[in-house]
Amino acid sequence: MTQKYYKRQSITEDGEETKHKLLELYSPFKEGVGYNFKYKSTFIKSYLGISLPDTFTDIELGRLYRISKMMYSNSNLLAKRVDVSIAPLTRDEIQDSLKMHRTKFVPFWKKLFTLKIIKTVPFDGIDFFCMNPLYYNTTTYMPLYLFLAFQKELQDHIPKWVIEKYLGMLPKPKEINESSIKEENL
Repeated sequence: MTQKYYKRQSITEDGEETKHKLLELYSPFKEGVGYNFKYKSTFIKSYLGISLPDTFTDIELGRLYRISKMMYSNSNLLAKRVDVSIAPLTRDEIQDSLKMHRTKFVPFWKKLFTLKIIKTVPFDGIDFFCMNPLYYNTTTYMPLYLFLAFQKELQDHIPKWVIEKYLGMLPKPKEINESSIKEENL
């Protein structure tokens, strides 16, 4: 998608231009940042048009909401701040914060993974639990790692041109030419 601009001019009665201003129009996709999913919404964590699966009880929905409050900043990662970096929340820490016994927590936790509400996402070499942005979202612009983690779930809700932009953001594999192969084999 090409960037669009808005030109504003001030002219005299004679038609002479006295000043002009060129403004860039808003685009919901920023290169290197990602797509502003539901960009007309303001700081919401869930979307009215996308509901959680009906298999959740009211108690489980409350627990899921409490887990959503554990997301770190604008990342959708279940994490905590440790000194100057972030560390993933462990399953035991999440269980303790929900004040659940292991026998009740394990089936609930498995249900979250089966329904793809939470996935394990490698980030900077560390595995984090990550919430599906369709159900709970803390980001303004969805980063590439979040799109890749939930690509199958998001493809019905994101335009095709945005999916192509994300796929274009992927690092290109190194090209192998015959001369580099011959040199390595010597």
